[in-house]
Amino acid sequence: MKNLPHDLLLHIFELSLPLMKTRAAVQTCILIKGWNHLWPYFSGLDFDLSEFNTRDPEQDEQKFFHFVTRMLECHRAAKVNKFRLSCVNFCKKKYALTIEKWIMYALQHQVKVLELTVCSGIRKLITQCIAASNSLEELHLHLNECGRHDRILYMPNVSINSPTLQKLHLHIPGMMCGDLFTNLISGCPLLKDLWLESVTVLSSAIIRSENLEHLTFKNCKLTGRYETETKKINLPRLHKLSFLGGNILCHCILELISGCPLLEDLWVESLDMQFEFIISLEKLQNLTFKNCKCWKISIEAPSLVSFYFVGPVATGIFDLKLGSLSSLTTANSSLRHSCSESYILNYNLEGLSYAKHLELCAYKVAANLQSPPYHLTLYNLQSLSFCGHCFKYIFAMCKDMPNLEKITLWPNCQHSLWFPKSIKWDDALFGLLIRCKKLKEVEVVAARFIDQEKQLDGLCKIKMSKINCHIQEIL
Repeated sequence: MKNLPHDLLLHIFELSLPLMKTRAAVQTCILIKGWNHLWPYFSGLDFDLSEFNTRDPEQDEQKFFHFVTRMLECHRAAKVNKFRLSCVNFCKKKYALTIEKWIMYALQHQVKVLELTVCSGIRKLITQCIAASNSLEELHLHLNECGRHDRILYMPNVSINSPTLQKLHLHIPGMMCGDLFTNLISGCPLLKDLWLESVTVLSSAIIRSENLEHLTFKNCKLTGRYETETKKINLPRLHKLSFLGGNILCHCILELISGCPLLEDLWVESLDMQFEFIISLEKLQNLTFKNCKCWKISIEAPSLVSFYFVGPVATGIFDLKLGSLSSLTTANSSLRHSCSESYILNYNLEGLSYAKHLELCAYKVAANLQSPPYHLTLYNLQSLSFCGHCFKYIFAMCKDMPNLEKITLWPNCQHSLWFPKSIKWDDALFGLLIRCKKLKEVEVVAARFIDQEKQLDGLCKIKMSKINCHIQEIL
């Protein structure tokens, strides 16, 4: 292999670079005869302070500082495709100017992908990285507070012009941005993917972009009202919108959604929204609503293909209503709540009637209910997976399933290792078989069965009907 042309040999070696940091790659080149001339020509540079991990932090910093500086001095590649720098605890003032020089080196060499995990003391990099490059396509910027998590960072409000940037991920704890957010959106005309983590977006922000397709807020805070009548929100091509934790009220989410006419994928998780969540989206195809405190949820989405719901965790009255979901293929609904009598539940799951694959979890939801308030007719359903104790209740609710081919039962919750003695599901299951003429397989999944022979006596009836019935034990 050492007789191969330099460019071909370098290309072969760089294919393995994503699997190792630059320090390890340099060491490999030096150890292999005929490869020691390759390392100055790497187009991907990955520097991580954690690689220099000894008992002396001061010595680690000095070794890291020397290695990166020396590597860049010897670097001969005309361009840098990817530059990653992770030195989260490397926040001494004497190193700040040098770190900025390292980053500027990458920008001057037309870097396309830039990933930085640095101290917030050099936060002006956010504008340098975006505004100073005409080649940058992807930027990941994580500013660490170095132990000062209560500090508020007000980023400089500057004009931003990054004509090539397509993907931007910002994780900046304590950052307050209003006009800066507006400038980020307007100054990056090709931006398609924006991820904001641990930042506060002020109501003064104008959220308009012709090309933005993916927008994610993780552990963020959205303040004020984002009024759509003043056209402060306009995301005509946005396909995916995610809210993952943080402090975001329901009206902020609904106002953002209203400015996204082509929204196809919506993910809402771990939010205390307090009020009603009512949406009607013609183009929505995938919806995840997980562990949110909300009193009422109403969904109208005729194009919905996949629906994943876990909850509620709110107290008091809770109302879930699914409208016409005529395109639904896969649905996962976990209906759980405390057994407190203060709960008033109204689950209207008629929208699941079109599903082909349905997974239900009702570990406690039917504890105080003798019979379901309504019956589901599931003409399209082919597979049903159920987790919980309330088999009889669920089988009574899912009354008509003429095309059902497979049932998977998790008699206990997923975090338990035992099949309870008190669960009597055989009669309810056998009654279901009479109605499901196309049923071919029944699977029972549990980690361990108590009195397994007694618990499975009723399966003799199932086996007589020539249905494949088996137990899947989790080790």
